[in-house]
Amino acid sequence: MITTKELLDHQLLENPFQRYADTRFFYPNLGEQRKVLEVAFGFINDQKDPSKNLGVIAGSAGSGKSMLAYKLSQIAFSPAEGGQTHSLYLNTNTITEPRHFLMAVIETLGLPSSRSNTDRIESIFNRLEESNDQLLLVLDGPPVDQDYLTQLSDWSVEHNKKIKTLVFLQDINNTTANIGSLNQFLGLYVPFRSPSVTEIAALLYWRCLMAGQPEPFRLIPESGLIEIAEASRGSLTEAIRLANDALESHLAQKNTTPLLSNFLFRQNETK
Repeated sequence: MITTKELLDHQLLENPFQRYADTRFFYPNLGEQRKVLEVAFGFINDQKDPSKNLGVIAGSAGSGKSMLAYKLSQIAFSPAEGGQTHSLYLNTNTITEPRHFLMAVIETLGLPSSRSNTDRIESIFNRLEESNDQLLLVLDGPPVDQDYLTQLSDWSVEHNKKIKTLVFLQDINNTTANIGSLNQFLGLYVPFRSPSVTEIAALLYWRCLMAGQPEPFRLIPESGLIEIAEASRGSLTEAIRLANDALESHLAQKNTTPLLSNFLFRQNETK
């Protein structure tokens, strides 16, 4: 366990290799993620064909889907006709009941609560119909309940695409079977690859800078970052875990020598 004193002794204000649910730690130089953002922006701003108001963004495990989803939900989009876009990020892997989905939408729109799901749906429709505001649903995982999302999407078809949905899935086979009948609203499908070794190493370097270390290579040499990136096999989650393990090992030595590049590859010690 890394202590605050150990971090400060190495010019770090915080651990750079924790998994933050915070868009301040979004790294914009991952090529595929930038592409996803650009395409998603276009989909969100597009008012053509209201019947296609749902998009799917698919990537492999650890490729950064959650951070992308959270980032999109944090951006302030302005509808062309005025009003405001109310964005809601939902990790659907942690939502167990459909009513929780509706309650989250109600809260996002600032509506009074109701004990009836029917009343909740009706209040959502009334709120959006009476203004130029729009609703952007960003689902990190498969839809928790397709029935209510279908009702919202159906209404959006008749109301100038006032409700749009982006679903982030681990689905890299160009299929969307896990969204079932919602396929009828599908207007966007974007698969994206995992980041490259160079991109992952750069991300780890950048995180050290963000955490206060002005010269990251004094803490972790470039070769060490490359080895961590290679060992992660394209998974940002695994890269951060490995980097954190390496940092803990280094700080436990209680010195300021750079991390040994053979931390991940013990077999090289005999060469």
